[in-house]
Amino acid sequence: MPVAPPHEVSLARILDSITDPLVVYDRDYRIVMANRALMAIHRRIPESTIGMRCYGVFYGRDSACEECHVRDLFDTGEPQFREKILQLPDGRRRHFEIHAYPVRNAEGTVFQAIEHGRDVSDRKALENRIKTSEEKYHAIVEAAREGIFITDGEARVTFANRRLAGMLGFGPDEIIGRSLFDLMDEGSKTAMQEQLDRRRKDTSDIYELNFRSRNGKYLVGLVSAAPLMVDDSFLGSVGIVTDISRMKQVESELRSAKEFSEKIINNITDNLVVVNPATHRIVQANTSFLSRTGHALDETLDRPCYEVILNRKSPCWEDGIVCPVRIAAASKRPAQCDKVYLNSDGQERMLHIHTYPLIGDTGEAELVIRMERDVTEKRKMEEALAFRSKELQKTQHQLETLFEVSRRVGAESSLRGLILFLQRFAEEIFPDSDSIFLLLETSGERFFSHEKCCPEAINPLSVLQQDPERGREAAEFAHHLRAMKDPRVVTSADDRDLHPLLERIAEPYPSWFGLPVIVRQECIGYFLLGSKTATGYLPEDLRFFQELFAQTAGHIRSLVLHESETGRFRKDPGEPPSRGEIVGQSKKIREIYDLIDLVATSDATVLITGENGTGKELVAQAIHRQNYRRSGPFVVANCSAYSPSLLESELFGHEKGAFTGAIRQKKGRIERAQGGTLFLDEIGDISLATQVLLLRFLQDRCFERVGGEQTIEVDVRVLAATNRDLRREADEGRFRDDLYYRLNVFSINLPSLRERKEDIPLLARHFLARFGAKEGRELPRLGSDAMQALMEYHWPGNVRQLENALSYAVILCQGEEISLRHMPPFLKETEGGSAEISLGEMERRMILRALEESSWNKHETARRLKVSRSTLYSKIRRHGLLDNPGER
Repeated sequence: MPVAPPHEVSLARILDSITDPLVVYDRDYRIVMANRALMAIHRRIPESTIGMRCYGVFYGRDSACEECHVRDLFDTGEPQFREKILQLPDGRRRHFEIHAYPVRNAEGTVFQAIEHGRDVSDRKALENRIKTSEEKYHAIVEAAREGIFITDGEARVTFANRRLAGMLGFGPDEIIGRSLFDLMDEGSKTAMQEQLDRRRKDTSDIYELNFRSRNGKYLVGLVSAAPLMVDDSFLGSVGIVTDISRMKQVESELRSAKEFSEKIINNITDNLVVVNPATHRIVQANTSFLSRTGHALDETLDRPCYEVILNRKSPCWEDGIVCPVRIAAASKRPAQCDKVYLNSDGQERMLHIHTYPLIGDTGEAELVIRMERDVTEKRKMEEALAFRSKELQKTQHQLETLFEVSRRVGAESSLRGLILFLQRFAEEIFPDSDSIFLLLETSGERFFSHEKCCPEAINPLSVLQQDPERGREAAEFAHHLRAMKDPRVVTSADDRDLHPLLERIAEPYPSWFGLPVIVRQECIGYFLLGSKTATGYLPEDLRFFQELFAQTAGHIRSLVLHESETGRFRKDPGEPPSRGEIVGQSKKIREIYDLIDLVATSDATVLITGENGTGKELVAQAIHRQNYRRSGPFVVANCSAYSPSLLESELFGHEKGAFTGAIRQKKGRIERAQGGTLFLDEIGDISLATQVLLLRFLQDRCFERVGGEQTIEVDVRVLAATNRDLRREADEGRFRDDLYYRLNVFSINLPSLRERKEDIPLLARHFLARFGAKEGRELPRLGSDAMQALMEYHWPGNVRQLENALSYAVILCQGEEISLRHMPPFLKETEGGSAEISLGEMERRMILRALEESSWNKHETARRLKVSRSTLYSKIRRHGLLDNPGER
């Protein structure tokens, strides 16, 4: 095989080093030489290319092209330029700039042509996009407080905003076309060239340059520059220049204060050591730290921290030892822990360790400050105090919990709502347990069906009652309960005869306990808590539930009576349609029923809007009960009841140690709603930071607990409610657009009570039936004057205000008819033509008067009003009551 001359080999190597396609033709259009770039684009190999004619290789033709720039070059002897759109073998159509240059022999005759092509498709597209968007971003760039520039590939300015031009003493148009090298001192030009080379390698940087203004003054600029690349082609750079001249002056002043700061560090009584997290070598330590370790400063600096502190030869994490320095550097956040170390005398001391990362310009932790405080004696005292007060705290906590649960149970106005609350409460304490309620109807002959009660609590009984044979067992068990007088607890560990029905219900649970619900020596039902694990229940757990039902049994009985009374009305053929606790037959409320029926069969996210008191949560419960998820939990999260940080923990849960006070892992409401429905009440009140987390959950149904790293996936349907105009909130920047569209897949807007006044008589009868049953006496009826007042009032508080007004009337009325004199004052004032005052306004005035009488002492005010301080603070915030003006 003939060997190519050395000069041809060198030429071939040069051509192959060029990334653009190059080819050499002779006068017969034959390919003499082609570089690798051309072969790669056209998917050719030298053996099938060299010596072939160009039109056959590239265009599949038998003759030269009609419009051929190579032929024009040979004809004229002049270089040629064309822009062509070529179809490549892979099917792409690309825009090329093609240059052809003549090659002359010694006599000056053109005997070859060099063709150089450059793919400028992306550059053309980019130029078009830049041109299109230039005006759009011009105003933003010109309004910036920093100098902004764009340069071409040779560092010539193609754009500069007024700020940059002004910094350098030029007008906006005068700086265009100037090289950045002409705008800086000699010392910065070398650094500028190095940075330009880095831009060509597609690298972004932040660096400092000394610029020289037009009037000869110098300024220090912090430059943040990034390359403009298209398909690995460098088109130029874009950058931001911040004048940091003043900052550099301050930096110099700070440097001069270094010695003073070191004196301060050495006077800190806590042990302080500064560690480089990349090498784990100590770069600074104070005298307190040196005293604890027993080392001199020169024996400590530049040594690994694990060697100085623990006398180890290898890093701590290699043996699974927690390293607070490494944690702070990795998380870029402060970390803390308690660990036991030996001091210089060999004694074990408990040290509370804080680590603080110092983040550098690269965004990584350059140094970590480690502070140690000896808390040995403090921990001993805390352990002694904890041991002495443990039982007292436990008892106090149980009493407080019992009081709070009893109060909230007493506030429930429906049997379904009460049982759901008790279920959620039991689930919070025992996440792996099921709570089952068997409540007797007033006749005592049978149990409430799952239509009257919540399906989650009664479903096992419902399944059993479908079988006639087992239905008889249910009747026998009801008779068995009626005979009970002793509220004793039965557990899975007891060796005693159980009723067959109770055995069937408890059969799926490895561990369980049950107790009858007794009021005034009359059994009204049975409660069973079954654990899905073999872990048993503690005696104090049993005593707690015994006391809980002893406190709440009376209210449960009143709700059972109410349910029986309302059930009698619902059996009436003329009873209007309803959905759960939603009552009404007006056109607007019937439209709501239709929407509930329509959306209940789907899994879509629903946004329920309406004024306060219109029944948004009742609509959410109705959707849940009609959905296939009705056997799953219905979990409510009131977004306005928590601070932003607490709401995040309440929704997503937290890991043990995630923050101060997080003594155990807690499941959030999202996780507790697995398989069921999550109702986000007052969604418009959440902070923007929480909105971001909620948006991510709505997008992929995944989340992490606070302080956790494990991604948790849940199957939950989301319903949300608000009394705000979220569209307006989004337009004004207080609510995220993307979250609004995620929530507003299907919306239901509830009418106010004043828009459906024809429902007031039905609602009044519904509430009177409930209150009458709760009071345990005959139902009072509404007089004509009272009904007229109800119909004429505009009800700013909607259905909730109507319910409160009737509750007020039921308490005052001891006869058979409620008249206007039994109504709240605001309804009487409406009748008399005076200013209308809502129940909320009456409450506000009463609280304000009590605050003034107690000189704004919150504790004394709460005592006078007979409410807890937390309730008082909540009402003060709700009514917008300011602190005592004299205290400000």
